[in-house]
Amino acid sequence: MKEYRRRYEERHGIVHRKYHWRRWVAAAVLVCLAGTGGFFFAQTKTVQAVLLDGQPVEGMTADNIEAYLDKNESTMQKQALLLQGDDINEELVLNKIDCTYDRDRINDEIYLIGRTGTPWQRVADVYTTLRYGKNVALAIKADPDKLTDYVEKLRKDNDVSEENAYAEPNGSSVILHKEINHIVIDADSLRGHIEDTLASGTLDPVAVPITDRRDAQIKRSDLAGIDTVLSSYTTHFDSTNPDRNKNIDICQGILTHSFVKAGETFSFNDSVGTRTRDKGYKDAPVYFDNKVVLDAGGGVCQVSTTLFNAVLRAGLMISGRSPHFAPAGYVPVGMDATVADNSLDFSFTNPFKHPVYIYTKYNSNSVTVYVLGNKADTCTVQFETLSQKTLPHKIVRKHDDSVAEDVRDQEGYDGHDIKIRRKVKYTDGDSYTDTIVSHYDPNTEIIKTAGPSSEETVQTSNLEGEFSQDYMINELHDPTKAVAPDEPVLVGTAGEQR
Repeated sequence: MKEYRRRYEERHGIVHRKYHWRRWVAAAVLVCLAGTGGFFFAQTKTVQAVLLDGQPVEGMTADNIEAYLDKNESTMQKQALLLQGDDINEELVLNKIDCTYDRDRINDEIYLIGRTGTPWQRVADVYTTLRYGKNVALAIKADPDKLTDYVEKLRKDNDVSEENAYAEPNGSSVILHKEINHIVIDADSLRGHIEDTLASGTLDPVAVPITDRRDAQIKRSDLAGIDTVLSSYTTHFDSTNPDRNKNIDICQGILTHSFVKAGETFSFNDSVGTRTRDKGYKDAPVYFDNKVVLDAGGGVCQVSTTLFNAVLRAGLMISGRSPHFAPAGYVPVGMDATVADNSLDFSFTNPFKHPVYIYTKYNSNSVTVYVLGNKADTCTVQFETLSQKTLPHKIVRKHDDSVAEDVRDQEGYDGHDIKIRRKVKYTDGDSYTDTIVSHYDPNTEIIKTAGPSSEETVQTSNLEGEFSQDYMINELHDPTKAVAPDEPVLVGTAGEQR
């Protein structure tokens, strides 16, 4: 059949072209060899286009590169990586996590151009290097355990309960402390971001990934206008009464850091809350039904009274105030402010354009209240007693067959009517005048006696005695600086937590 086909083609002049595939294969092989040779030749030339941290690599041996890294490594370890996020602005000094140059990565970047990836990727790598050049960054790596520990500590430091910004007096000036917000950091993502940034050698700021946050209610920016001490006042107490002193300490600890915005009215009871045993308050003397009894919260009136005096001297407006049943021994007569749960309250209004801030300080025998505010709201305050009257009290002796000698059944003391004027002159030239009116009922002394019943009226106090009441009131900070303190007395209205 083949012979027939051959003769047929010769007879009819049919030429059958032969394809020699071996020649095509050979040609392809030659092209591949030429391309491969060209690729490897180009690859050897890439070193001429490579820089190491801006320094030409051509002519540098492996030892030269090691020496260059050794020379710069200590300087690198002193650098810091900035971590930034919501309320996070942390500088991570690289030696904290034992950073070193990643020499394997650096050498691979220099010497493995065109040697990794698919063939097309290798060709593209060589072409790009020859065309545009390549600057190999000084890649950095951290100790993985120390980096993990650092990130975990950062997470724990921010994963805390939020706390308000606060102010505290520093002499006549004020120190402002930044708020703490509750922030939950994605530790795994942050660690990866840090590793990637170090590997790039750029030390660009790292964004801290946040998964949750709760902001403090009062921020430092809210306190920006608070820059001075407007006033302060100190009262003293007997350090030998631990339960009463504990109540004072608890109460002032709640009161401190109270923030009163411009135009806002502050309520002592709303701020401090009820004074109950479940909150840690102890039983201490209070006055109830004309008698001294023990009840939870006794002593907190000393805090409200100290606040009242500080507020007066700061030039704030009194919104609500009640005197005790009888004058308190730790302040001049007429300068007290009593409180009682769900009843008697002390309140004031901030008339300024700036906020005010209440800061308290407690020690073993005194409590101090500071009113902090803006310098533009400073003032001078002068007190003057307009009228005062002492109201004598009765002594009633009741015959009682059950006693052999006199027994006091109820304490007695004089009453007082007193009116005190406050004159406030503000720095901006404005002035304000108000009066503090106090009435203290006399309390009848009742004595059980084996003798006959009797009744008499006596006066045992005198506000116009050996010292000037006004002199003591006008002592701006501490009445004990004007006159030696008397022993505290336990007085108050029914239910007063004094």
